[in-house]
Amino acid sequence: MTSPASASDHLNAFRGSCACSQLRYEVAGRPLQVVACHCDLCKRMSGGPFCVYVVVREKDFRLTAGATSRYQATDRTTKHFCGSCGTPVFNANPATYQGLAMLYVGTTEDPKRYEPRMNIFCESKLAWVTPNAGSQLFSRSPGEGS
Repeated sequence: MTSPASASDHLNAFRGSCACSQLRYEVAGRPLQVVACHCDLCKRMSGGPFCVYVVVREKDFRLTAGATSRYQATDRTTKHFCGSCGTPVFNANPATYQGLAMLYVGTTEDPKRYEPRMNIFCESKLAWVTPNAGSQLFSRSPGEGS
């Protein structure tokens, strides 16, 4: 049985893909953080009550098959997704999170390995969502108030 991992664990490189597997990626380094985001934009872009991201260095991330389609969600945020099946694969926000890619946890080969250690934009969290025990909680994002 595999136990959940956090960004502090020493994970080796990992891979992921969209639902139809036409778009595949690999990450050479370990995750920097695993984040649950409760902002309204993430809820709209995913169709879920929140999003969980595996945050990696952009330089460690590369597509190994296919190309992403893009949606400019805001003036700072771009959603990258599979143009064939529509699976969201990662988000980029170079203005706020320069050099980072936020991978949707469900696209990783083994999503159960990644447990959020940080919950952000909890001011927008749905009342029935309970963050996992021991995770850091922020009203907005770190640096914008806790």
